[in-house]
Amino acid sequence: MISIIIPAYNKHEMTQECLDSVIRKTQDYEIVLVDNGSEPPLLPIVDGKYVVNRVRNEENLGYPVSVNQGIRASKGEVIILLNNDVIVTQDWADNLVYALAYYDIVGPMTNYCAGMQKVTLPCYTDEKELDEQSVKWSDAHKGETKDVNWVIGFCMAFRRSLWDEIGPFDESLWPCSGEEIIFCLDARKKGYKVGIARDCYVHHFGSQTFNIMNVDYLDVCKKVDSNIASKHGDNFWMNQETKETGNDKN
Repeated sequence: MISIIIPAYNKHEMTQECLDSVIRKTQDYEIVLVDNGSEPPLLPIVDGKYVVNRVRNEENLGYPVSVNQGIRASKGEVIILLNNDVIVTQDWADNLVYALAYYDIVGPMTNYCAGMQKVTLPCYTDEKELDEQSVKWSDAHKGETKDVNWVIGFCMAFRRSLWDEIGPFDESLWPCSGEEIIFCLDARKKGYKVGIARDCYVHHFGSQTFNIMNVDYLDVCKKVDSNIASKHGDNFWMNQETKETGNDKN
């Protein structure tokens, strides 16, 4: 079973849209919704019922704390972290799980992120058009992967056993700490492989939680960069691509 961990802070309508897309386009899964201090509390409707596995924090404890809470509350052998500002597409989870046959951590392509996962698809204005374009992209890039040192955590998949070994995501900074980059680089140091599933595309609105939080985004970025650099060196942003070829298909 797949456990899909979705941390959320406010943005009730957007969170519901994310959940609806998961429910329509995913099979054999559980959702763990971590309500990180939303007011009013998030009570999403799923086919007339509330999401069964819901974790509630009375205050915003930050992204890495909520991710770790969600994983601990989950049951699946495969974990997918998913931001609540993402709309998933047909076969998204299947494509990620397929890539886990070759990699230990994988992420999809998207319209909004840093690094090598970003791609521009023909314009889509609604979910129907998004699905049409994502299917065309997936068919054109079926089975293609890219070896990398890290992926961005808006959507990333890995096995629970890896999280058990590497340890929980870094909670040292609020509201985030570069936790997914550190997790990937820690895994790489232990010999594990990180990849991009190029046949998987999801839509990412991006920076939605930051937009409603009273924080200095640039200051947060500086602290995050400093935190990652203290653990893995200064040039991590410039070293996403690896020199390995293995199962790499461009």
